[in-house]
Amino acid sequence: MSEMISQRLSDAVTLHTFTDPRFKTMKVSVNLFLPLRKETAARNAILPPLVSRATREYPDYTALNCRLAQLYGASFNNSVRKMGGYQVISLSVNGLANRYAFGGEDMFQQLTGLLFAVLFDPLKDSQGLFPANGFLQERRQLLEMLDAEFNDKVGYAHQRCEEILFHGQNAGVGRCGSREDVETLDRATVTAAWEEVLQNAQFEIFALGDCVPDVSLFQERFSGLGKPQNTGLLPFEKPDQVRRVVEEQPLSQSKLSMGFRVDYTPEERHQFQLMAMVLGGVPSSKLFQNVREKMSLCYYCSSGLAANSRSMFIESGVETSNLEKAEEAIYGQLSALQKGELTEEELLSAKLAYCNSLRSINDSLPAMESAYLGQVFSGLVLPREESIARVMSCTKEQVVEAANRLVPGAVFTLKGSGVHG
Repeated sequence: MSEMISQRLSDAVTLHTFTDPRFKTMKVSVNLFLPLRKETAARNAILPPLVSRATREYPDYTALNCRLAQLYGASFNNSVRKMGGYQVISLSVNGLANRYAFGGEDMFQQLTGLLFAVLFDPLKDSQGLFPANGFLQERRQLLEMLDAEFNDKVGYAHQRCEEILFHGQNAGVGRCGSREDVETLDRATVTAAWEEVLQNAQFEIFALGDCVPDVSLFQERFSGLGKPQNTGLLPFEKPDQVRRVVEEQPLSQSKLSMGFRVDYTPEERHQFQLMAMVLGGVPSSKLFQNVREKMSLCYYCSSGLAANSRSMFIESGVETSNLEKAEEAIYGQLSALQKGELTEEELLSAKLAYCNSLRSINDSLPAMESAYLGQVFSGLVLPREESIARVMSCTKEQVVEAANRLVPGAVFTLKGSGVHG
């Protein structure tokens, strides 16, 4: 069984390798961790797609994609995510493993060479700025993405609940900032920001799949870059009250999002994940079986642990006339769990579902990277089999204890007016 190997190249750069010859492909990703702040979130969010458009050697989108096609259909990906109080910018390249290339071509070197070009030599115009057409296009697409997130009412309700729960904290800032901040971005600011990001981010690099990376290659390219960040689970702050916000929109279905803070250590992660699954993470859970099925109060009702921010959220879609009943029923199911009302069948069902999800992590490179990145961030990386063993050894008493450590902090209601445009 393969395990992840981590090599610290400097105080700010770590290379994580997971070599698995079951795959015919490889993935190399560079993840840049930066403190999430309202004033820089939008600026940072536009950078990954912008630098991925072209390089000095491949000066337009077509030329870069032709080169990727020549490398047996390789692909670039970029993303921006939020982990605790940090914004994570990710750039990655995916391609064929060396042993499947013709003539002994070193695919790892070719693919990492393209990735390094995007990182360190993105296309700039004669003024030293990112080209105007690319900047305007990426800014427009970022605005369209924010509009799409607003129109996804399930996600919108969750985001608003996060803002309320983490009131006044960086963890409440949206991963891509606000629409207003994106609209005011300019080329000079964004171009300067990329150099600033390279100097100030913490780098977590992953080489996954059928590959054995040349460590010296990464040492050379990332030498002198970055700054160590104090990553880890978001510090726990006990809510002093439950903040409630109601927003009305012309919707046929209301959304109810409830946020909780919870204090736990990385060592207790599996215990709390299991608690969230018992409560509302699987079809056999208390919220699904009782609030949705038996009481018919919700179209959907689920709970999930936001592990890196020491929080849990309960999301539901409700008829407007049933909002109060649904909230009362949800708290009722949580209270029942806190009192120890949990059968062995319910616990076993959640354990098996959790373990199946853990077993599936190593079936795809993106899932593998996402899972290990979260563990690296938390400061505790465990082999898959040890994680499974910890889940299966969790007792009813541990799950009940985890439920009793939940502290309610926010309720956001997106109230449907009954008129759907």
